[in-house]
Amino acid sequence: MNRKMRVVPRAPGDTTPLDPAVAQALRKAGMDPEKFAVAPYEAGETEAAIDGLFSAGSRVEHTFLFPTVNSALSAIERLVDDRIAARITKDQDRWLVVFDEAADPGTSEATGHERFANVAAPLGAVDRGFAHLTMNVNRVVKRS
Repeated sequence: MNRKMRVVPRAPGDTTPLDPAVAQALRKAGMDPEKFAVAPYEAGETEAAIDGLFSAGSRVEHTFLFPTVNSALSAIERLVDDRIAARITKDQDRWLVVFDEAADPGTSEATGHERFANVAAPLGAVDRGFAHLTMNVNRVVKRS
């Protein structure tokens, strides 16, 4: 039986022990295992997570390497909106930010990338280029 579980805030009075591996993972993440419990996902709840990660269609990712977290967050604040998302990760002593937007058939990727570079460059970012992606999301229907 492979049930997907999630970590949720512990209800008052709940003393159910956590699996030791879960407790260790919470400690490693800097969280107090005494404050959390494990609960199963609701029906259909896990499928919605895919919608937040991937949108079907053509996308363009614009990548920059920032010298400080402040400069990376400043660029994110200036560029992210209802159409543009961003991911940030630590890359040794710098911060890698990938801006993700839907591809615009009326605009070349290079022209679109220039808009991001004009914000990132004054903040000290190194331009790592752009990538055109086509995403397909397939839904699997389980039948009992």
